[in-house]
Amino acid sequence: MALRAILFDIDDTLFATTQFAERARRRAVQAMCHAGLEVSEDVAYKELRQVVGEFSSNYGHHFDKLVLRLSEHIRAGVHPAIVIASGVWAYHATKEHIRAYPDAARVLHRLQSTTLKRAVLSNGLTVKQAEKLVRLGLQNAFSPGAIFISEEIGVAKPHPKIFRIACEALEVEPSEAMYVGDHPIKDIDSAHEAGLVSVLRRGTGKHAGATGVHPPHFAVDSLDELIPILADQFGVEFSE
Repeated sequence: MALRAILFDIDDTLFATTQFAERARRRAVQAMCHAGLEVSEDVAYKELRQVVGEFSSNYGHHFDKLVLRLSEHIRAGVHPAIVIASGVWAYHATKEHIRAYPDAARVLHRLQSTTLKRAVLSNGLTVKQAEKLVRLGLQNAFSPGAIFISEEIGVAKPHPKIFRIACEALEVEPSEAMYVGDHPIKDIDSAHEAGLVSVLRRGTGKHAGATGVHPPHFAVDSLDELIPILADQFGVEFSE
């Protein structure tokens, strides 16, 4: 089978998103309690997780909602906006420490020596997902015009159409493309149904326990395993 393109998910595929989110939210809650939210950090964190679950991770006002719910616990004389801003600052400060998985950086570098088109296909808000690539230092690791994010496309995984749109933009047939992701349903099932070769990155992210309908064509514990798969199964040539 000829392969002309390889597409990657971002979250929990190129970096440890689940671990980052937990760490950033914990630090945000600590900062908010220090600023005047007089509840235990565990209570505040539990409430914050409920907010995220109800409003989704892409909602832009998690800390506002948290303060609204716990408003009776704000220290007298402290403006609620100071508590909210403390959480926002601590959350974004944590972003300074995010790094790409070492295997992701290695493989994307190796792929630059091949003729494969290299792309990102991710659900999420356009600027938020692009910011992740910039912070990870991966903004130039992909082929020109090969970053596809659901907000700007108007279609999101698990709808197979988002894969077909990306393949059309890359000028390849779905059968000539490989998709690498961590979610058995949103990534593997939908890529399979769109006609792409699917690769599951096994890991410990929040979707690790999910079960899809279609088994992946390949499953890897490290993205380094993609190199022999591409070389042996698809005849992709790598320059040394």
